[in-house]
Amino acid sequence: MSGRPVRRRVLADVARTGGWQAVLARIASGEKIVAIGRSFGVTRGFFSGLLHECPDRHALVVEIRRRASGRVPLDGFATPTAVVATSSLQGTGLERARS
Repeated sequence: MSGRPVRRRVLADVARTGGWQAVLARIASGEKIVAIGRSFGVTRGFFSGLLHECPDRHALVVEIRRRASGRVPLDGFATPTAVVATSSLQGTGLERARS
Protein backbone atom coordinates (compact mmCIF):
# COMPACT_ATOMS: atom_id res chain seq x y z
CA MET A 1 0.00 0.00 0.00
CA SER A 2 1.53 3.26 -1.06
CA GLY A 3 0.54 6.84 -0.54
CA ARG A 4 -0.47 8.30 2.76
CA PRO A 5 -2.17 5.53 4.75
CA VAL A 6 -2.63 7.50 7.98
CA ARG A 7 -4.25 10.38 6.11
CA ARG A 8 -6.58 7.99 4.27
CA ARG A 9 -7.50 6.24 7.53
CA VAL A 10 -8.28 9.51 9.33
CA LEU A 11 -10.36 10.82 6.42
CA ALA A 12 -12.28 7.52 6.37
CA ASP A 13 -12.81 7.76 10.14
CA VAL A 14 -14.06 11.34 9.79
CA ALA A 15 -16.52 10.23 7.10
CA ARG A 16 -17.64 7.27 9.20
CA THR A 17 -18.32 9.47 12.25
CA GLY A 18 -20.52 11.96 10.41
CA GLY A 19 -18.13 13.85 8.14
CA TRP A 20 -16.62 17.28 8.61
CA GLN A 21 -20.03 18.57 9.72
CA ALA A 22 -19.73 16.44 12.87
CA VAL A 23 -16.16 17.65 13.46
CA LEU A 24 -17.28 21.26 13.09
CA ALA A 25 -20.10 20.63 15.56
CA ARG A 26 -17.55 19.30 18.06
CA ILE A 27 -15.46 22.45 17.61
CA ALA A 28 -18.56 24.62 18.03
CA SER A 29 -19.36 22.83 21.28
CA GLY A 30 -15.97 23.89 22.63
CA GLU A 31 -14.01 20.68 22.20
CA LYS A 32 -10.31 21.33 21.60
CA ILE A 33 -8.60 20.28 18.35
CA VAL A 34 -6.11 18.27 20.38
CA ALA A 35 -8.93 16.16 21.86
CA ILE A 36 -10.58 15.68 18.48
CA GLY A 37 -7.24 14.68 16.93
CA ARG A 38 -6.59 12.20 19.73
CA SER A 39 -10.01 10.64 19.18
CA PHE A 40 -8.88 9.88 15.62
CA GLY A 41 -5.49 8.63 16.82
CA VAL A 42 -3.36 11.48 15.44
CA THR A 43 -1.60 14.56 16.78
CA ARG A 44 -3.14 18.00 16.97
CA GLY A 45 -0.83 19.24 14.23
CA PHE A 46 -1.70 16.43 11.83
CA PHE A 47 -5.44 16.84 12.39
CA SER A 48 -5.22 20.62 12.17
CA GLY A 49 -3.43 20.25 8.84
CA LEU A 50 -6.30 18.14 7.50
CA LEU A 51 -8.88 20.51 8.91
CA HIS A 52 -7.31 23.59 7.33
CA GLU A 53 -6.15 22.15 3.98
CA CYS A 54 -9.39 23.18 2.29
CA PRO A 55 -9.83 26.99 2.23
CA ASP A 56 -13.63 26.74 2.57
CA ARG A 57 -13.36 24.41 5.57
CA HIS A 58 -10.73 26.69 7.11
CA ALA A 59 -13.09 29.68 6.78
CA LEU A 60 -15.86 27.70 8.45
CA VAL A 61 -13.59 26.72 11.35
CA VAL A 62 -12.58 30.36 11.86
CA GLU A 63 -16.23 31.45 11.79
CA ILE A 64 -17.31 28.70 14.20
CA ARG A 65 -14.55 29.60 16.64
CA ARG A 66 -15.46 33.29 16.41
CA ARG A 67 -19.14 32.59 17.08
CA ALA A 68 -18.35 30.17 19.91
CA SER A 69 -16.21 32.82 21.60
CA GLY A 70 -19.04 35.37 21.45
CA ARG A 71 -16.86 37.99 19.74
CA VAL A 72 -18.48 40.42 17.36
CA PRO A 73 -17.19 40.80 13.81
CA LEU A 74 -14.61 43.49 13.12
CA ASP A 75 -15.92 46.82 11.84
CA GLY A 76 -15.77 47.14 8.08
CA PHE A 77 -16.01 43.43 7.43
CA ALA A 78 -19.18 41.92 6.05
CA THR A 79 -20.80 39.06 7.88
CA PRO A 80 -21.48 36.13 5.52
CA THR A 81 -25.13 35.54 4.77
CA ALA A 82 -26.79 32.15 4.85
CA VAL A 83 -26.56 31.95 1.06
CA VAL A 84 -22.80 32.52 1.09
CA ALA A 85 -22.32 30.07 3.96
CA THR A 86 -24.38 27.42 2.17
CA SER A 87 -22.60 27.88 -1.15
CA SER A 88 -19.20 27.63 0.53
CA LEU A 89 -20.15 24.18 1.82
CA GLN A 90 -20.77 22.78 -1.64
CA GLY A 91 -18.02 20.47 -2.82
CA THR A 92 -16.33 20.24 0.58
CA GLY A 93 -18.27 17.25 1.82
CA LEU A 94 -19.96 19.45 4.43
CA GLU A 95 -23.27 20.03 2.70
CA ARG A 96 -26.26 18.39 4.27
CA ALA A 97 -27.12 14.93 3.11
CA ARG A 98 -30.21 14.92 0.95
CA SER A 99 -32.79 12.25 1.52
